[in-house]
Amino acid sequence: MAQIVTADEAVRLVPDGATVLVVPMPSEEIYPAFYRAYEATGSPKDLTVVWAAGLGPFSAERKGMNHFAYPGMSKRFIAGHLGLNHEVIKMVVANQVEAYNLPQGVMCQLYRNIASGQPGMLTRVGLGTFIDPRLEGGKLNERTRACEDLVQVVTVDGVEMLYYKTFKCDVCLIRGTTADPEGNISSENEAIPMENLEGAMATKNSGGIVIAQVERLSDTPIKAHNVTIPGIFVDYVVVATSRQTHPHTLFVEYDPSYTGEVRVDLESQFKPLPMGAEKVLCRRALLELHKGYKVNLGVGIPMSIATVAHEEGVLGSLILNTELGVLGGLPQAGKNFGPAQNPSAFMSQARMFDFYDGGGLDATCLGMAQVDQEGNVNASKFGQRIAGAGGFINITQNTKEVVFCGEFTASGSDIAVENGKLQIRVDGKVTKFIEKVDQITFSGRVAAASGHKVLYVTERCVFQLRPEGVVLTEIAPGVDLQKDILDRMSFAPIIAPDLAVMDARIFADAPMGL
Repeated sequence: MAQIVTADEAVRLVPDGATVLVVPMPSEEIYPAFYRAYEATGSPKDLTVVWAAGLGPFSAERKGMNHFAYPGMSKRFIAGHLGLNHEVIKMVVANQVEAYNLPQGVMCQLYRNIASGQPGMLTRVGLGTFIDPRLEGGKLNERTRACEDLVQVVTVDGVEMLYYKTFKCDVCLIRGTTADPEGNISSENEAIPMENLEGAMATKNSGGIVIAQVERLSDTPIKAHNVTIPGIFVDYVVVATSRQTHPHTLFVEYDPSYTGEVRVDLESQFKPLPMGAEKVLCRRALLELHKGYKVNLGVGIPMSIATVAHEEGVLGSLILNTELGVLGGLPQAGKNFGPAQNPSAFMSQARMFDFYDGGGLDATCLGMAQVDQEGNVNASKFGQRIAGAGGFINITQNTKEVVFCGEFTASGSDIAVENGKLQIRVDGKVTKFIEKVDQITFSGRVAAASGHKVLYVTERCVFQLRPEGVVLTEIAPGVDLQKDILDRMSFAPIIAPDLAVMDARIFADAPMGL
């Protein structure tokens, strides 16, 4: 039976050198207690901190995973996404910590392999990307180069695959809403499901301890069907002292529409997207999505596709979802990415990635920072700024149609739409279509071999990845092929013999009539 303890009491149970598996939800009662203990006693120290999804705060503020970014307290990070935590990135760049980045989906699925006592996990996810040990092996800095490989290349029945090694977990931090006298946990007031059960099972079967932060205690047993984490997997329960330490997200304290407790009028959530480069490329991307499509939209510009779909009256015909385990509704954008208003169903993040990896998505629209002549995309590293792969690799390698969305150039552009034509008043200072990307987050070679449709949609043109290479297939009205496209690229694309003008409806200041 689980014991009720304070956050400080729970952290005193964490031994030095422990591997701490964190299910990254805003557990602001437990997380700060780690540094309080370390500062006061020097323990726990030399921790290996493991997490899959990204958790804010998009700054150096001591919230989220930044609570673990202290040299000496943490010795190693193994993470799916790091870029939202500036203090974490600072340690990685300064070589103050060993740091690995593995695909987000692989990580939460790997917890199940740990729980079942398997030595590792076989998958094609990550082949040809920076996760592949023939490239970088997911190692993020010089300090990690001499460390052991967590990924190996193997061949099974003549098929090349990656083998991700399992590891022992000593402590797991999970989160739920209610704990009952038997230690059972329910999640009725949580905005995202994540991989709480998978993480808890991995740790318990490793001989470790599981600490759960909850909102409240119940004197009576939770109904069996409502239990999301059985009490046999929970050792200690920490009750949050306030809503501020147990918020829905780091940016929204409480929104009942995230849990399905109430339904809101989504019509009121939308503001028309002004006509410009972003609207143009979102409109073009929307033309790839059809009624009944199951669609994942990435952070940034791709989230505006939902706004354009709403303007066109077709949002309700798409089934939007996020990799964190939320199906249906309207996924939240920007810093609050993860939950959705009016969700229709929840499933664990590990199960969602099973669905993705098996080809369940019809389409995905994701951002792109760099594209090169092989069709490779970098969305994980920008100079000294490390973001990490997140779910990008799982999603792009396994979705039937991948639509990369982004402005053709970056930094300082001034682009307008006038009289049904694109007007490039000032071009961006940074070229995004370059000879070789800084890091391969999406492998054009692997994608071309898969036969999946891959588009690169910008405001001024559209490229398609074909067996022969990156092919320019469409150009915006008002754009000069040589001056505005070819001269602004570091490689020469193949120009389709039937190069077409982009659909005129995209540039009209009126609904497209979908």
